[in-house]
Amino acid sequence: MPTRRPPSLTNPRLASALSHPTRLRAMRVFAEREATPREIAAEIDEPINNVAYHIKILKRLGCIELLQIRQTQGGRVAEHVYKATQRPYWDDSEWKQLNEGEKLDVTAAIMQQISEDIAEAMAHGTFNAHDDNHLSRSPMTVDDEGWQEVIALLKETMEELMEIQIRVNKRGASQDETLRTTVQIIHFESPLTKKEAQAS
Repeated sequence: MPTRRPPSLTNPRLASALSHPTRLRAMRVFAEREATPREIAAEIDEPINNVAYHIKILKRLGCIELLQIRQTQGGRVAEHVYKATQRPYWDDSEWKQLNEGEKLDVTAAIMQQISEDIAEAMAHGTFNAHDDNHLSRSPMTVDDEGWQEVIALLKETMEELMEIQIRVNKRGASQDETLRTTVQIIHFESPLTKKEAQAS
C-alpha cells in the first residue's frame, strides 16, 4: 500500500534501476502487487529469460526483495515471488543529485513507457472507453512565480492521486469492481518558436 510521502532510494541505484524500459515496466507491476518473473514476463510480453535478468538487477539494487519461494507443478518448479521495497520516486533534492546522463536515461525510459501505455490503450480500445476520461494539452507562458505555482499544483495532484489509491485499497474492492487506470503528468519548458527566437 503506498504511503503519503514516497520513500526514497539512493539516487544512482534508483536511476540505474529505472533507466531500462524492462526494469521500469517490472517496477510498475511490483508497485501494484507481489509477482514472479514469469508473471511479469506474461504481463509485459517479454521473454522470461530477459525479465529474470532484469529482476536480478532490481534485487541487487535493493528495489525489490524475495518474499517467498513457492513450489509449482507438483514441486518440480520453484517460483520466486518478489515485492517492491519502495516506490520509484524522487523528491526535488534527490533528482538534482543525478547527473545529466542519469536524468536523460530515466526520462527516456519513462517517456517510452508513457508512449507504450497510450499505444496499448489505443490498440485495445480502452483509451476512449469512458466519456469522462481526460486528455489535454496546455501551452502556457509563465514567469518564475507562475512556474513555481504549476510545480506546486502538480505536486499536490500527485499526493492526492496516492491518497486516492490508499482509499481504494482500504475499501477492499474485488477485481470485478475495479479497473486499471493510468494518469500521465508531464510538465516541461518548451523551446522558443522561430518567431520568438528571431526576436530575441
